[in-house]
Amino acid sequence: MLGRLEAIAAKASWMLWSYFKDRRGKNIVGVREGDVTRAVDAEMEEYIYKMLKSSFEGGVLIAEEGGVYRWGDERYVFVVDPLDGSLNYSLGIPIFAISIAGGRRRDETLADLEYGVLAVPSTGDIYSYSPEAGALKNGRSLQRRTEASNVVFAAMGEAVPAAVFEKMASMGLKGRSLGCSSLELLLTALNAAVGFVDFRRKLRALDIAASLVIGRAMGLKYVIWGDHSLHAKGISILAGSDWFINEFRGLGGGG
Repeated sequence: MLGRLEAIAAKASWMLWSYFKDRRGKNIVGVREGDVTRAVDAEMEEYIYKMLKSSFEGGVLIAEEGGVYRWGDERYVFVVDPLDGSLNYSLGIPIFAISIAGGRRRDETLADLEYGVLAVPSTGDIYSYSPEAGALKNGRSLQRRTEASNVVFAAMGEAVPAAVFEKMASMGLKGRSLGCSSLELLLTALNAAVGFVDFRRKLRALDIAASLVIGRAMGLKYVIWGDHSLHAKGISILAGSDWFINEFRGLGGGG
């Protein structure tokens, strides 16, 4: 499965980067639950769906824009965010990613996901995980830093307690936000940051699924507040080392 998912993600990444350079697809074509859908979101999702359908004889795809797609005997389940960082894309900021995760369909929860791929169009890098090959970057063993930096990727919003940022400051930690949750979570797994905090209650499982699959293999620990279903919306997540999670888990987390 991994080779096919990597190939789909690599082609989609090349397409998306070409669109970005040509300033294509920024127009809004829909609004749902406060989130806008841009033409590029819809086009990339349709492409990935068609490629999955042609590559696997049966599956269920849970996707950002079109909801749930079903075909064949539905033996596999996939979750896709075709463009994490849509706002960055629309503003000309080259920080966005494509997220694909999959596995044998059982309960349609995060536990079903055995394979994950995260493509970063701006660099051309493909991060992936399979039980057979482990965690990879461009087909080679993925390495993490020995020690984490003092950076925390922290999402901002009205639902986030001020105590989160006060504690970060008191501990000498530096808050950053890239506007691309999947990439932030992956970088945390690689020790480019000591932790990841998103207490906004706005994330969906599909936003972070591939990064969690890869991150688990790198030793990333995390706590999710909300449903572990692949259809889940409105979740919060705290990720990093055991130490980081213990320090911050009492400060919100959506409940």
